[in-house]
Amino acid sequence: MPFIDANQALLERDWTGFDITIVGAGAAGIMLAVLLGRRGKRVLLLDSGHLEFDDEKQTLNDIEQSAKPLGNAIWNRRRVIGGTTTAWGGQSLPFGALDFEARDWVPGSGWPLSLDTLAPYYIAANRFMGIDGENYDTDILRLLKRQAPPVDPELLSYHYSKWARQPDFHKLHRADLERHVTVLYNAHLTRIDLGEDDRARAIEVSDFRERRRSLPVATLAVAAGGIETNRILLLNDHQKSGGLGNHSGWLGKAFFEHPSTSGGTVETDDPMRLQQYFAVRLRRRTRYSVRLSASRPWQERNRLLNASAGLIWSEEEDYGPLSILKRFVARPTPGDALQLARMGGPLAESLWILAREGLVYRSGASARLGLVCEQAPSRNSYIALGASTDRFGLRKARLHWRIGHDTWATAVRFAHTIAAELERLKLGRLHLPPELRLEAEDYEDHLHDANHHMGGARMSAAAADGVVDDRLRLWGVPNLYVCSAAVFPTGSHSNPTLTLLALVGRLADDLAPA
Repeated sequence: MPFIDANQALLERDWTGFDITIVGAGAAGIMLAVLLGRRGKRVLLLDSGHLEFDDEKQTLNDIEQSAKPLGNAIWNRRRVIGGTTTAWGGQSLPFGALDFEARDWVPGSGWPLSLDTLAPYYIAANRFMGIDGENYDTDILRLLKRQAPPVDPELLSYHYSKWARQPDFHKLHRADLERHVTVLYNAHLTRIDLGEDDRARAIEVSDFRERRRSLPVATLAVAAGGIETNRILLLNDHQKSGGLGNHSGWLGKAFFEHPSTSGGTVETDDPMRLQQYFAVRLRRRTRYSVRLSASRPWQERNRLLNASAGLIWSEEEDYGPLSILKRFVARPTPGDALQLARMGGPLAESLWILAREGLVYRSGASARLGLVCEQAPSRNSYIALGASTDRFGLRKARLHWRIGHDTWATAVRFAHTIAAELERLKLGRLHLPPELRLEAEDYEDHLHDANHHMGGARMSAAAADGVVDDRLRLWGVPNLYVCSAAVFPTGSHSNPTLTLLALVGRLADDLAPA
């Protein structure tokens, strides 16, 4: 199937006959397109991006912000075939059972499906990412021939994240896209039109010469990022007041992130032992990193949110042996060569440990604790439409991101829990930052985003409580689906992509049973 430039062919070609049209060629859009294409469906996948990264397209990500600002709303979202998979690390980490359950101490929590429902689709999502099917604790420990530290299971869970060898979905699935999917790039969605039966019947698309054309749709899937998905639905208010899916008043509401902060630095008398338990390992060309997450009993007892942490090693001024070696391999310089020659012992030690057991050991490096927290859903944190417009005359998104104190309390208490466990196990002493205290009034200033944009088009069991149903179908529009982390009712502490891909795999089975 062809890759088609809308700037060359939007007006000339015949766009009828597709079984499904997918807007957004990031992780979710590519997976849905490939799975349905493999099963014989005629798929049109369109994206405003180009085949290669284009600075000009990034300006379409500009948003207005009226509360806590995101670190970089323009450049951390990618308008390109492959979407943000062209820039991410490829982390695989599922949500836990409690993340899907209604928690009486977290208003708005509870998904209309369970972990058991998604479990087989997590396996399929990993397969699509080119990642093994091992579980995230006992299987990987056995694979790495390691034992977990004896952390208290009433407090913490010790497990791993897996990382894709090739995180860029455009590169990973280019052959499948060419074989099974029609990809239309440089194509910007400007409008969704419904028929009298409230089914999506057509979309209006513009090329970057600003020529527009209406394309018929049989089934439509919006697979943009979390912010852009909300914007698309809000913009289409010409037939439905307040936008598509806003019958309940929930559209755009309860936007959340993974607020992150520093948990301080770790001082240890035994750096090798600490890194043996918590540093990155490589096995079968796959990277495995350690996470400590809040246990179910800890969350229930403290009535707090989910959270996780990892230790990050940094070598002073990036002059550690592995950092210099990595830089030298990428771009050899006489200066780095001289430093490597002088380094001898530390470099040999790091390379020997890496070869012997796959441990990325950093001699003389300092360790810091990175905290990642769940954010409770709140209508006070939302996406709306701003006053300014983009080059196509469409109103930009306006983000009003607010973080409740319960997220901060989770970060503070979780850091103290980890500090106590490291002391008990004689692994090290965690020196907490002075600002990490419950009474800090400026706590939002000490939290930053993780580029994980979730919520605003929440999934619900009843139409009155959300925007889409548990099958990702927009309430009231039976042939329009939303494949985005925007549908998440809550966000756990885990990277959202694997869970989104699991939802997409389930939708593919609905639309075209394997």
